[in-house]
Amino acid sequence: MPRRREHNAQLAGLLTESGTTAAELARSVNRLAAAEGLPLRYDRTTVAHWLTGSRPRGLVPQLVAEALSRRTGRLVSVSETGLGDRSPEAGLMPPDHGEQGDVVGNLITLARTDAHPTLRGRATKSVFRSMPVPPVSTEPGSTGVRRSGDRTAEVGQADIDRARFMLSHFTSNWYRYGGRHARAALASYIGDDVARQLSLSASPDARRELLTTTAQLTHVLADMSADNGHQGLAQHYYTLALGIASEIGDRSLRAITLRAMSVQALRMEAFRYAAVLADAAVSSTEGAENGDLQAFVLVQRAHVRAKAGQHRSARLDIEASEECHGRADSGEGPFSCYPETGLAYRKGLALHQLGDREAALAALRFAAEDRPPHEFRLKALSEARLALVLLEQGSVDEACVHGRQFTQVYRMAHSRRCELMLHALQARLTPFRRVPEVASLLATLTALGSGPVPAQRVRTR
Repeated sequence: MPRRREHNAQLAGLLTESGTTAAELARSVNRLAAAEGLPLRYDRTTVAHWLTGSRPRGLVPQLVAEALSRRTGRLVSVSETGLGDRSPEAGLMPPDHGEQGDVVGNLITLARTDAHPTLRGRATKSVFRSMPVPPVSTEPGSTGVRRSGDRTAEVGQADIDRARFMLSHFTSNWYRYGGRHARAALASYIGDDVARQLSLSASPDARRELLTTTAQLTHVLADMSADNGHQGLAQHYYTLALGIASEIGDRSLRAITLRAMSVQALRMEAFRYAAVLADAAVSSTEGAENGDLQAFVLVQRAHVRAKAGQHRSARLDIEASEECHGRADSGEGPFSCYPETGLAYRKGLALHQLGDREAALAALRFAAEDRPPHEFRLKALSEARLALVLLEQGSVDEACVHGRQFTQVYRMAHSRRCELMLHALQARLTPFRRVPEVASLLATLTALGSGPVPAQRVRTR
């Protein structure tokens, strides 16, 4: 006889606690799934089946836990939902934020799995979660980063120089092409070369330099994973980068990574979580002399606050970010300086959200027109964003000009985010398809984006 299903009292209790109906939970799960690129069409009858003991497969239990976390305002684990037997949440993923363990060991395990063609699917089986912000470590070494290894060899300056060169190489690749190009190569480099170097004996200064570069490489891998649509995997990499930054007491890298996590959370519509992360990023820069860094985190918080309708505080953050950037005197490199085009782009997003469209257009025009031409991904995103805002205002001719610019650089980019912006442009241009220039641009976009339209909804603001 088949085993009788048992009523899922845990899920029922969470629905009561959060004041959520079955239909509302189904819609929330569908929305979260769309953000992950998963086409789900659940309704209240699906939730009714879960309440009577049915268990969904794949990533769905994690999506349910995230939906209920946002509804209750607290972290809800998969096990609390009563749906967890088949969830891959434990798998190969690092421990939750509060249980860092051996950070470098977790990073190497995850990177090696991610780099392996047949095992990579196991690494990507996680979804974005609104997790607590990892605390600042009070004692060096508390995250478990190994301090000694093979005594027969020692890290030398040549090892550090090579690692720095590879950081520059992978960062340049990321800016140029996007997260789909050579992402596995970066995971392989961390899991192989970096792992070997970290196993060697090293002086305190050499180890700190190597760990700094390792954390920065991990941050870039997180950025690339997010751009490729692997949001849960990206979040794990960001958390591991934070763990290493905590180990070496690098508050600047902590701020940069928290800011990136806030950007990701905003795109995933986890608005409260994005605000918490943005506040933590700003707090991490207190007392810092790096004006670029302060501008970097303040303008992101301005965008978050604008999204939340906090207009006055958003404008204050914009003003503060401009002041900080105006007195910046930082070195070169992606973790040291913040280009003016990057500030303008994020400022444009915030101003657009605030309803200041002329100022937003001015900022977005500067970002699109002054991006270095070889940074194909960033150039494509800037051109597409400007075109979308112009279309909102009915400036169809100018929007087509920038849409054309987008198509030129899109050909070189290899980015999921750029792909989503292409589909957003198609959708926004369609109502104007009788205009000859629009019809021509739509034909080009269709040729570039041939294939099924992705399930993930595009965040156009």
